[in-house]
Amino acid sequence: MDMLQICHIGGIEMEKIGCTIHRIRIEKGLTQKEVYGKIVSRSFASRFEKGANDIGASKLFLILDNLAISADELRYIQQNYQPSPLEQALLTVMKAYAAQNFPAISQWIQEHSHSPHAYDKLVSSYASILLLAYDHSSIGITTTTRPIYLHLQQAKMWTIQELKLVNILVPIVATTKGLSALHPLTERMAANCLHYQTKWGDPFNVLNNLVEFYGTLLQTYLNFHDYQAARQLKSKITALDSHNLNWDGRLAQQFWIGIWELYFGDWTLGNELLDEVTALEKRHKPRIDNTLFAIRKLRTQAAKTYRQ
Repeated sequence: MDMLQICHIGGIEMEKIGCTIHRIRIEKGLTQKEVYGKIVSRSFASRFEKGANDIGASKLFLILDNLAISADELRYIQQNYQPSPLEQALLTVMKAYAAQNFPAISQWIQEHSHSPHAYDKLVSSYASILLLAYDHSSIGITTTTRPIYLHLQQAKMWTIQELKLVNILVPIVATTKGLSALHPLTERMAANCLHYQTKWGDPFNVLNNLVEFYGTLLQTYLNFHDYQAARQLKSKITALDSHNLNWDGRLAQQFWIGIWELYFGDWTLGNELLDEVTALEKRHKPRIDNTLFAIRKLRTQAAKTYRQ
């Protein structure tokens, strides 16, 4: 059977959610009763799996619970085991950025900045800011930075995909509105991340994004020589319970605490913390994330100057 089963409805070929759920149910070895029992009738379930019936969201979620998959995973499977176009774009850019493959990012921007798709324009704008932020302390609002800036600023709330991008606002807000404007931005970021915290932990790992946000905030305060504000950030970084962070989040938390220690705390401890993080990265050849080493080198030199 082709992975993207096609339903024939009235002579029109289309992929239906019911077709995908049928495939998942069969591959899991589940009966219709096990999946649809007490949710919809047997006849409705049969028509649904053939693509002849649509279904409401509340019932669909119950069916997905019985299948032990999430709505995101359903979409992933329905797209022939591929991430969404937005996720594909972000993954492409972030992989190139971690490797410091800036020519590849520039090429991607050139190819997608005028795309008819909104997600391509947003990621192109995001990628443009990444390139600028690498070697610029101040970043203004331009035709390239405006799309993602306006999108995030005008959104009344930030959802999971947007929380991955919010840190890019920090240098722009600092440049255009002043450092005082970073406080409400920080409060807003923390409040939006709080929406995704449960008594069972952080199911979407949004605290990782908050750690990276604090890291960007720390670097921005240091770039603008607001050392008092930078000094106060340690309490926010350490306040994040490491038990609610995944492996990446815990390493990022330790990395930024190490950078903080180089400036304001125990120089030896800071280097020990950073050595532990970078030692893991050094095991990969070629290195996966070169930005860690670039940040450490820059901040070590700057911290020495600050301490003199």
